[in-house]
Parts: sequence; structure tokens; C-alpha cells
Amino acid sequence: MSGVSLKNNKNFIESLRLFEEDRKIDPEFVIEVLKEAIVKAYQKDIDAPEAKVRVDIDAKEIKVYHILTVVDDEDDDFDDTLDIGLSDARLKKADAQIGDEIAEEINFASIGRTSINVAKQMLKQRIKESEKQKVFDEYKDKEFDLISGIIKTVEDKFVLIDIKNTIGIMLRSEQIPGEIYKENQSIRCIIKKVEKSSKGSQVQLSRGDAMFVKRLFEKEVPEIAQGIVEIKAIAREAGERTKMAVYSRNDEVDAIGSCIGPRGSRIQGVISEIKGEKIDVFEWNDDIGELVKNALAPAEVQACFYSNKLIDETLTDEEVEKHMARNTMPIVVIVDDDKLSVAIGKKGKNAKLAVKLTNRKIDIKTASEIAELGIDVEEEVRKFKEDQIRVVKEREMKKFLEQQEEAMRRKAEFDKEMAENDTGMFEEAMDEMETKPNPEDEVTIVEIKEAIEKQKEEIKEAEEVKEEVKVAKAPKKPLVPKTDYVSKFEDFATAAKKEEAAVVKKKKKKSDEDERRVRAEDLDKKEYAEFKPEYSDEELEEIEAMQEEENENSWINDDDIDFDEYDEYYEEEK
Repeated sequence: MSGVSLKNNKNFIESLRLFEEDRKIDPEFVIEVLKEAIVKAYQKDIDAPEAKVRVDIDAKEIKVYHILTVVDDEDDDFDDTLDIGLSDARLKKADAQIGDEIAEEINFASIGRTSINVAKQMLKQRIKESEKQKVFDEYKDKEFDLISGIIKTVEDKFVLIDIKNTIGIMLRSEQIPGEIYKENQSIRCIIKKVEKSSKGSQVQLSRGDAMFVKRLFEKEVPEIAQGIVEIKAIAREAGERTKMAVYSRNDEVDAIGSCIGPRGSRIQGVISEIKGEKIDVFEWNDDIGELVKNALAPAEVQACFYSNKLIDETLTDEEVEKHMARNTMPIVVIVDDDKLSVAIGKKGKNAKLAVKLTNRKIDIKTASEIAELGIDVEEEVRKFKEDQIRVVKEREMKKFLEQQEEAMRRKAEFDKEMAENDTGMFEEAMDEMETKPNPEDEVTIVEIKEAIEKQKEEIKEAEEVKEEVKVAKAPKKPLVPKTDYVSKFEDFATAAKKEEAAVVKKKKKKSDEDERRVRAEDLDKKEYAEFKPEYSDEELEEIEAMQEEENENSWINDDDIDFDEYDEYYEEEK
């Protein structure tokens, strides 16, 4: 067997396992790359880049085959690295024909060391490229996400941080000034940028970017994470100050109070992470003038308006038109003469942060400077406010149109999806309903009406029978006032005595009947007679069975009683 045996070669299997665990590379990918490397090595060994080679790798061994095409023995273009003569092919395969392919197994051990080194380098290169691509794919969609890592190396110009599956770099410009880093220190930062180069995929990290503070607030403030409070704009000078404009979507939630937290607990958590850096939190305002005033705090602003040629000589008419169209017109801010330094800030930090946050050029002037230029402040402010009203209306209209466009887009997508999923069943059903049925199977309207009338009559007859049963089976005894309970046995035992008493005392019986009649009339007056008990079919059947049983057991059916002698008595009475 010329193949390389893997049956007892645990190193190969162990290497694949390490690739899977440590480098998170699919073993199947490694095997495919290994096959490709072996093919390249053999092609280099025989100096035939176009040679067809097949590599089979299983759990036991590696086999390499040289694929040759069967050609005529007299072919002028015969190439022993690509072709095999028909006569030689039939020695290997008796039924070989011209154009068939013959696979010749080669001795893998015969491949030269140089070719093996080429295969090894190729294997390493492909695995590195796979790792680079994997890192890039993992982090390219995570820019500005907050991430934790362990510091591995600290240099003057950069810090290397071990994050998941790769090493990130934090340049000196992305660090917090004055912050000290130590190896094996746990640290939080954001992914600033992910780049792919010939050296690999590089993940740049940052702690000095404004987005780092924003992500910290999202972690500390639940209202921001839930979307109730929104950070509309943020500007930062790392190590100095951060300005942040917040907005609440719920009128009952205080945006500034949510960010500060109870007794400042939330904002203090962020400040401690950025090593005591000052943070200004203020309310967002769609009016650029009010926003500029808030951004320049703690300085007090007297008025805001658009810049003009008297203040900025370089401002041409064309530039004014462009700025007005883009809504980026420079802003002039007026402060008291003694508040100019406060508005500008130390080393101009306060003004610079206001420019970053508002994305506008801001020119800070004192009241005396404006007076010297002869500018009518009230008129400029009036024009500025009118233009702000226009801007707000245009913004609202643009938002409305975007919402309409989005609704139309969603509707178009829905209609397209419905059309794609439409199988024509609805149209077929409608056509089937409109198609006239076969006359042989057709049921006419007259027949339907007759069936309905017949069913109504059957229901009516059933109702009448039911009422008759209720009337027939209802108790015939008149309602009497409530008396003590008398069992059937006692009633049966005293029945004969009552009959004898009726014979002896005929007049008393008559008076009793009159008394009962009077009582019945009284009951009618009290509307007791209108009470009709209702029974279910089961109850009616039970009552009927009980009455039949009583009739069978009644003394009336006794054969020993001679009713004729009682007839003679009644005839004499008459």
C-alpha cells in the first residue's frame, strides 16, 4: 500500500482537534486545505501544474491518485503527465476506451522534501487567511460596541488587549490622557475600527472616544437601554470634559434626572470609569439657538443669531445660500464682556465641545463688540427665530414624508410577498362558485323550501306533543297550603277508612267538597292556578312510571271490593 497510514498516527488526529478547540477552525476546512496542498506538492514534484490529482483522506490513510486520460497510442500530442496510451490503459483496465480516465495510485513518500515544504507553507498560509477572515467577520458588525479584555502588552505608543479570539490594539491617541495601564489588567473599551490588511484583521480599540462614554451611560441608565431616554448628541475631550444632550420620549420621565440617578449614583459610576472626567448633561432642543446656549454652559448667553458679512468678512453670498440650504449657517453668540473667558473655556475646550456637539461653527462675541459693529441685535434675533420656525416645519414635513414612504414601501413588500405566495386557489374557488352545477345533481330552490317547511312542521308537531305530555302528566291535585308530609303507605292504609266515613257521613262529605271548592276559588284569586310546573322529558317519563305503579297498586283495582252495593246506596240517596 503506497498511501500514508493514519491508523496509528495520533498526531494528525490530535492536530485537527487542537485546530478545532484553540483556533476554532472547522476540521473539514483543514482537510480540504491539506488535500489542496498535497495536490500542489505533487504537481511541483513532477513539474506539471496542469496534472490532474485526486487525494482521498479518511480515518485510516491518505491516498494520492494521478488521473490520466486514455488517448491513442499514435497521438502526436501525447503527454505522459496528462495522458496514457490505450494499450497501457488496457493493461490496467481491460475495457478501457479512448477518452476514459485511469487513476494511478502514487507513492506519497516519494514526493520530494522541497515539494512537501511548499505544501506546508501553503497550509499555514491558508489557515492564517481563514483566521483573519473569521476575525473580520466576527467584529466588522460590532463597531462602537462596548467590550472587555485583558491587557497583554503595554508600549509607549500602543497597548495590546486580548479580546475574544484576537488581540486588539489601542493607540495612544485613543487612550485617556494620564491613565496608567498594567499587564493582566481587566479593561473596558469600545471597538473603534476593524480593518483587513495583508498582515491580518486588525481591531482598533478606544477609551478616549465619545462613544465610549455613551456606551457606559447605556449600561448604567436603564431608561436609555429601554429607549425611553435618548442621547441625541455627545462631544468629548478625553480627560477634560464631556457634554451630552439628552431627550425623553416620555413626558413623565426626566431625562437629566435619569442620567444622574439617585444621589448621582449613575453618573458617578461613569465618572469613576473615565477617571474623574467632568460630564455636563443638559436637555436637547430642536431649536439650534437654545441648543447652543445649553452647550456653552456654564456661560450665560444673551442672544443667538446667524452670522453675516459684518461679523465674518469671508462669508460670501454663495456660501450663505449653501449654508441656508443645508441648514449649517454659522451662529453668532453674544455674552457679557466679563463672561467671554467662561464661554471659551480653558484652552478653548468649552467652545470646541459646543461646536462638536451642535455641528455648527460658533462665533462668540461680547456685547460691546456687537455694539461697535452697529448690528441691530433685535432684528437679527427676530430673523433667526423666524428661520428656526421654518426649519422645524420643514423637518416635521420631511419626517412625515419619510413615514409615508416607509409605509408605502412596506405595503409594496407585503403585496409582492402575497403575489409570490399566491397559488391561484382563491381564483379557482371563485370560478368554481360561479360555474353552474350539473343539472342532474342540481337541487332546486323549490325543493329546498319544501324541505324547510317540512322540517318546521315536524318541529311544530313535536312541540305540540311535548305540551300535551306536560299537561297530561302534570299533577292533578289542587294546590293547598303546606301541611305535614304524609307517606304513600299511610295514605294507602287510611284509604279504606276514608271511604267508610264517606258512606256514614254523606252530608259532611258534601260540606267538605264545598269547602274545597271555596279554597280552590281562593287559590284562583291568588293567581296560584297560573303556576304550571315544567318538567324535562326524563322527569315526565319518571312521573308517568310512578303513576302507573300507583295505579297498579291502588285499592281501586282490588277484586275483593264489591262496588255494586255502593251503587245501591247512592241510588237510595238520590
